[in-house]
Amino acid sequence: MPVIRITLLIVSILSGAFCCFPQTRIHGRVTDERNHPIEFATVRVAGTSVGVNTDAEGRYRLTAPAADTLHILFSCIGYRDGERKLVKVRGNDLAVNMKLKKASRQLREVQISEYKKQLGSMQQVDADAYRHSPDVTGGSVESMLSTFAGVTPADELSSAYSVRGGSYDENSVYVDGVELFRRQLVTNGQQEGLSVINPSMVDKLIFSTGGFPAVYSDKMSSALDITYRRPHGLYGNVSLGLMGAELAIGQGTDRFSQLHGLRYKRNASLLATGDEKGEYDPRYFDYQTKIEVNLDKRFKVSFLGNIALNSYRFTPRNRTTKFGTVDDVKHFNVYFDGHEHDKFETWFGALSLNYVPSRSSGYTLLFSGNHSNELIAYDITGEYWLDDAMNDDDEAPIGVGRYHEHARDRLKATVYSMSLQGRNAVSRHMIDYGVTLNHESVSEFSREWELRDSAGFSLPGNQ
Repeated sequence: MPVIRITLLIVSILSGAFCCFPQTRIHGRVTDERNHPIEFATVRVAGTSVGVNTDAEGRYRLTAPAADTLHILFSCIGYRDGERKLVKVRGNDLAVNMKLKKASRQLREVQISEYKKQLGSMQQVDADAYRHSPDVTGGSVESMLSTFAGVTPADELSSAYSVRGGSYDENSVYVDGVELFRRQLVTNGQQEGLSVINPSMVDKLIFSTGGFPAVYSDKMSSALDITYRRPHGLYGNVSLGLMGAELAIGQGTDRFSQLHGLRYKRNASLLATGDEKGEYDPRYFDYQTKIEVNLDKRFKVSFLGNIALNSYRFTPRNRTTKFGTVDDVKHFNVYFDGHEHDKFETWFGALSLNYVPSRSSGYTLLFSGNHSNELIAYDITGEYWLDDAMNDDDEAPIGVGRYHEHARDRLKATVYSMSLQGRNAVSRHMIDYGVTLNHESVSEFSREWELRDSAGFSLPGNQ
């Protein structure tokens, strides 16, 4: 009891001491230059933690420790800060009103440094933009195109994209006036490997999601026109990473230029981070070259070549996935047996002869050939268990089953093309014309089937 009485006495003394400290009550109204109230303006006492916000009528009320001099600060977004200095404060209740002036800033004048007239629907794209944009594929051109309106990427590992809901094979791609052929049997980004475009060799690119000229074949969705760089002097670019390497080297003079690009990629470490665990062995290799010879000021010969060897091997082991809600979590386990082996090979070459007799006319004779060899083969069986993660391990699973997936898909395509293109100026108009002759040989074999057995299904219940 004596201890309790002493404690109560100390508390009473301290409370009385705090109550004896003199305090000043300050109230007022904050308005603008037209005497309209300013809501949510901040009013605070400088040097202290005392502060409040004004109400809908612009009124405020606060209590500050008494002092000879008080600095009251007023602030609000869109208005200049205000300050009121109170010297030799007398009295316990003070009325302080404040008018805040609207804050205004004068923008700097705008100077037009360049003027450009766009005559067509093709949009010029900054070639350096994609090199500084990080992505899983290593700075590909397609990842930058996916930022355009109406363009949707297939997935983060793929260079395929669709425009306005169209299929990915409805997008035409041209490099130095030569149409490139995309892979056909690719079903997901893991298998695809390297893009058909080497980003280290790109100099200029233009892109259109609709309304492009008829010169870009008969594709319906979009047109991408890329110009590979022509080195002037010695050029080199090296890129090393944990998933591969890139090398581009070139040399050029007034009469001769050459540019070579090598790429190697092995993203097994990235694929291993997914839900499906197993042995990933992807190996992607690509070599591209561009050679130009200027015979004279009017006649030029150029060659464009590409060799792409993409191999994807996968031996799955297991997959674990959790889904559901916080109160009802499901556990899905799959155990695999089998193997997948995919192969995508491309051999491409194009020879073009350019003759420019004057500024108002030009002619191009183009020969190109493309050979593709694609294979998708897998035999994978799996057994799965669907469990309730909230239950004990000894309880029966919700569902069990097994499945078997089999595929043997092969595509061999050989395409030869010869085209003659011309451009002539008539008065103030420019006329483009051309004729193309193609020979295509396609051999396709596809065999896929799937077996699923989900007979083992039970409804859990409490007895």
